[in-house]
Parts: sequence; structure tokens; C-alpha cells
Amino acid sequence: MDEEFNDLLARVRAFGWDNTKRDWTIRERGIDFDEVRHIFDGPIVADRSDRKGEMRFVVFGFLDGREVAAVCTFRGDVCWIISTRRARKDERKKYHDRVPRRSAPKRQD
Repeated sequence: MDEEFNDLLARVRAFGWDNTKRDWTIRERGIDFDEVRHIFDGPIVADRSDRKGEMRFVVFGFLDGREVAAVCTFRGDVCWIISTRRARKDERKKYHDRVPRRSAPKRQD
């Protein structure tokens, strides 16, 4: 994983998000930003993906046995979750190619 991302993540003291976007994501995608913060507790893959003049990362990890992709940025010591969704097939492959087999949780489908 990118050293810059690791440094930013090490400084995180809280997670934040826009509550309107959180509510929409729960309704439309069945994923809660409050739960997504827990993907950082397990093996993750992060790719930098800047947008709108802001440093952003797409983070791939597991939430309740499902592979998810979350977009986040760092604002001081807050990891700001911008969006999240189930990971697409090509993203799942990228994740499994970059994380050692023993680290990735088994799928619960």
C-alpha cells in the first residue's frame, strides 16, 4: 500500500461523512458509512484517485464478508468517507492480486 496513504491513515482520530449522502447510500446501496469505517481494520488496498482538486483514495476491503470500495479523503485527523459501493468484478480481482491469500477473509455468499 502507498506510504503516503499509510501516513495519513496513521493520523486518523475520527471518521466523518455527509449525513445526506450516508442516508442515500443506505437506501440505494444498503451500505452504511458508519460500518464502512471498519474496513480499515482488515486487509485493504488503496489507490490514489484525486478529484475536484482534492487528494482522494479508493479503498478496497471487506465489510461483513462483502467486498466493498470506498472513496475517502483526509481532512486533518478525520478520514472523510465520500462514497461507497460493492466492489466490481475487476476491482475484486485487483484486490485479490495485491493482498496475500491468507489475509483476505473468505466470502460469505
